[in-house]
Amino acid sequence: MLLFITTVSAQTNNVVSKPFSNYTEYKGLVFVSGQIGNTDAGFSEEIHQALQNVSAMLKQAGTSMKKVLNVTVYLRNIQQIDEFNSIYRTYFQPPYPARTCIAVSDLVRKANVEISVVAAK
Repeated sequence: MLLFITTVSAQTNNVVSKPFSNYTEYKGLVFVSGQIGNTDAGFSEEIHQALQNVSAMLKQAGTSMKKVLNVTVYLRNIQQIDEFNSIYRTYFQPPYPARTCIAVSDLVRKANVEISVVAAK
């Protein structure tokens, strides 16, 4: 079976800077790769920036946060889940997307949070 998958990658100086796509599209779904925020900022700002990055990828793909079906969250400190949830609620409203939250020991660039989503087109 032949799959038709659209991919979009960030480019720096016309060279793909990462070995993955920022997002892919398949059969009316958009899969956004994990997004992080500025790791020099505080935890709250890092969450906001990661979610804003997700929103920007979705907009580029022609969809929005309102069409998110599934969210995967990686947290370096699971004790910060309440703070994460309070900010998360400002980006998503009921009925909330399905979500998985995973505690991890480390993330790229020492990020405290990484967020990926699947959205309808």
